[in-house]
Amino acid sequence: MHTLVTVDEVTPLFDDNLASTSDKDKQITDRSGNKYLGDYSQLENGMDSLKVQIHKGNIGMLGSIAIMVNSLTGPAMLNLPSTFQKSGLIPTTITLVLLCGLSSLCSSHMASVISKVPGNSNFQKEIEYSEVFRHFWGERGFILTQLMFFCCITCLNVASIVDTAQVVDQIISRTIQKGTIAFRYDNNMTSPSYGLESVRWSHEACIEEHKETLTVSGCIPFEEDYSHSVYLLTAGYLVSCLLFLPMSLKDLKENTQFQIVGFIVLIVVSVQFITSFLLHGLSFSNATLWGYDWSNMFGIILFNFAVAIVIPAWLYEKKATVNVNPAIYSSSLIGFILYFLVGGLGALTMPNVSDNMLQTLMAGGFGNTTEIFSEIFVFFIIGLGIPLFSVLTRLNLTGSGLCSEFVANLLAVYLPWGISWVFYLGGATAILGWGGIFFSSIIVFLAPLLLALYGVMKFDKKGSIAVYGERFHSKRAQLIALGVLLLFSVMSILLAILGELYG
Repeated sequence: MHTLVTVDEVTPLFDDNLASTSDKDKQITDRSGNKYLGDYSQLENGMDSLKVQIHKGNIGMLGSIAIMVNSLTGPAMLNLPSTFQKSGLIPTTITLVLLCGLSSLCSSHMASVISKVPGNSNFQKEIEYSEVFRHFWGERGFILTQLMFFCCITCLNVASIVDTAQVVDQIISRTIQKGTIAFRYDNNMTSPSYGLESVRWSHEACIEEHKETLTVSGCIPFEEDYSHSVYLLTAGYLVSCLLFLPMSLKDLKENTQFQIVGFIVLIVVSVQFITSFLLHGLSFSNATLWGYDWSNMFGIILFNFAVAIVIPAWLYEKKATVNVNPAIYSSSLIGFILYFLVGGLGALTMPNVSDNMLQTLMAGGFGNTTEIFSEIFVFFIIGLGIPLFSVLTRLNLTGSGLCSEFVANLLAVYLPWGISWVFYLGGATAILGWGGIFFSSIIVFLAPLLLALYGVMKFDKKGSIAVYGERFHSKRAQLIALGVLLLFSVMSILLAILGELYG
């Protein structure tokens, strides 16, 4: 496929030594050895355009929205009904609105900075997250953001794997009469169960015991084995690995179809949840307007708005007809609506809702249909997030040439699956909290804004993405806007840290 681009955009892509031939159509080779066909005589004659063969993305608007919304609706979304209940309807809603807007602007700024890379105004170069920092901040910025990005995505992946494995164990328990099975290792030498043995867990007792009260303590698989000295490798974990690990080895373009399916399932499941909540009745005795505990509110909500992590890879693979800002803002708006309706209505419906709302929904009090849709949510929404996170990590490692695809797969795919089983009986919540606050706050909020600020201060070149539309053209106006966004980001992160420390 051929696309018309300007000489200024093409020149940075190629070596200085162009192929020497007398034909009108000459062969041009880039620094990676890829061959391009173009009309070199136009370049010699100083004409304004040059026809070359360049990368062309294949992800349309639906796929774009699906990828970004799916990156929003990860494990932290399940904490929102509890957050609404503890922190109040008004404070939680205001925080969602503010952080939704902040996340959208950070993502738009990230896209704008990427468009400022020489020869990349139309996103025809593969510029992954850390690569853009190398262009503007050098090797130190590149290495630092590589580490931060890897830790951020790995935290998301581990939490997603644990949630998915637990639900698959519940599904197995409902399917097999004797329940699901696991290999349990107790390394406490004073324990009667010291050593390695096989154990079973059944969901039947949970349904009968907790159907009326909507409590969920007995609905967490193998909860009775909870101990820091006990480790489980469950059937649900192995089945999840067999299903989702192969998807993680595909690229973003190949994963798009899975993400579209996940997005459609998300909408259908969310509508079912909302309908179930309304049918069971809403009560302000379950959730008040102002709440009683705001400590963890910012930390949990910050972790939800991680759209910026998918922006670089998506820009390279999207179709040229997909407008950047509408895609980002539409996805964020859809995410906010789902957060508000599912989280707010869930808080008003479920008394003493669990930190993971699906554990309450699967306790039996909302009927078999809601239980099934709860399992579908984890399986298709959180489960399909695992390949997306793995692909993004691998692309960031290989797109900049930091390591080979084999090594990148070891780090991005096999490592999370290799360590997540250790957190099956606990630890995922801590990873979600601190990992979200520390790594996500830097990768999603601070780093894109700081890079945008640096770009405005040091360079006069404007990106192809107008973050604020037709406003804020002057450098002073842009600096003021970025300063306000940075101030609000820092305040939000500090509040999240204080909440984790003293909550």
